[in-house]
Amino acid sequence: MDLLIDLIATGDNSVWAVLAGAFAGALASGFAGFAFGAASLSIWAHTISPLVLAQMVVLCSLIGQLLTLPGIWRSIDYRAALPFIGFGLIGSPIGASILHILDPYWFRKVAGALLIAYVVSVFIAGRLPRLHHAPRWSMYLGGFGGGVVGGFAGLSGILPTIWCSMMKWSKDRQRATFQIFNISMHIMTLCVYSLQSKMHSELVGPMVLAVPIMLAGSYLGFFLYRRVDETQFKNGLLILLAISGAGLLLN
Repeated sequence: MDLLIDLIATGDNSVWAVLAGAFAGALASGFAGFAFGAASLSIWAHTISPLVLAQMVVLCSLIGQLLTLPGIWRSIDYRAALPFIGFGLIGSPIGASILHILDPYWFRKVAGALLIAYVVSVFIAGRLPRLHHAPRWSMYLGGFGGGVVGGFAGLSGILPTIWCSMMKWSKDRQRATFQIFNISMHIMTLCVYSLQSKMHSELVGPMVLAVPIMLAGSYLGFFLYRRVDETQFKNGLLILLAISGAGLLLN
């Protein structure tokens, strides 16, 4: 709880930053089934230390994913998700290890570069012809890379998202694949943190602030997922993520 007291003591800006990051991440995750870390990192990275930040992103993202899982359960294609999950479980411990040797400066720079790369990749992939028969090794590579990035920064959905975008899967199939993959990666990452005895007690304070606002963000995001035009919301989210990534790179 010490970090919660520190956040309140340092002024309203820190508290509002935690709340804003939680809501933005939950809204994105509730709509798309991924992108909690992408939407929250640029806000939280200037308030919370990198080690606590990465663990908070993973834990909050897992909570958000589980909240909306019942709504997409019937759309999950386990045969499509298992290759991603299997190799992602190998990459996740590697990413968790990288986190503890990367200093705060490079943590922010790498996170910002990942966000920019994600936006550019999805923008390009949306204009590529449909790939009917992608090689299996590309799924394995996407899963492994997603696991590494997930263990490092809680951004496990980026590479599988790009792969599925190039396949031009339906919205429901993509979302279900992202979500079950992310849930698996987040559970694996938290297990690695726990086995390494590196779960921080300072998580309690920010989590107390974040969870209530996440409930609202997750359900609002899922409401929009069911009712708002996908293309318009996707474009708005990409713009927001690009601005967030640029903020991390420049600050």
